[in-house]
Amino acid sequence: MTKPMPLSFSRLSTFEQCPAQFDYLYVSKRVQGTTNEASEYGDRVHKVLEAKGNGSLDEATLSLEGKQTLERWGSVVDKITSRPGEKMFEHQMAVNRQLQPVDWFAKDVWIRSIADVLVVDGDTAYCLDYKTGKVKDNPTQLQLFAAMVMWHFPQVNTVKTSFIWLKFDQVTNAKYERRFLGALWSALEPRFDKVQEIIDLGVFKTKPSPLCPWCAAKDLCPDAKLKGKRR
Repeated sequence: MTKPMPLSFSRLSTFEQCPAQFDYLYVSKRVQGTTNEASEYGDRVHKVLEAKGNGSLDEATLSLEGKQTLERWGSVVDKITSRPGEKMFEHQMAVNRQLQPVDWFAKDVWIRSIADVLVVDGDTAYCLDYKTGKVKDNPTQLQLFAAMVMWHFPQVNTVKTSFIWLKFDQVTNAKYERRFLGALWSALEPRFDKVQEIIDLGVFKTKPSPLCPWCAAKDLCPDAKLKGKRR
């Protein structure tokens, strides 16, 4: 096996959606990822809530939109900061193939995750992720968060994870215990291994879907072009 490519939940999702798209974006790098107003808005909301959490609000984050963000969701951050325990915002975690914590840019880094909010209180941790889009049922990101936290914080035996669906005032919760970490990772590991196997093989098949016309590689991929003509 060659040196592993750094992966993440986002990259795994892209691969499973379409291996060819993964190649275009991250391996051959023939295209760059695109953004839209929804994703850019989500980034701005995250920055404002992060700044409030770590006490670094300034004029840049207190634009009219920033003030509206705080008026609508600032209380969410207040509730988080009122919890006991060490609080970390936009906390980066990375491991190598041996699942040992490493620096974000370590030469042997394999998997990376960023927690919007991480609170470590003794043997319990709370890992929270803000969402500005529609409510979706996808536990993979929460599972990976839980594993990452337990690898990085040996004293933590329980990780309580949450998606906070800001626009819908809903929360998706899941709890993970260290005694089940082996089983949790056994379900995730083959999916990450599959990505590396295909990278080593160098054959990235297309997986046509209704999303093809919005793919960053739509001008290069024959299947995306075909889907575009059918719209």
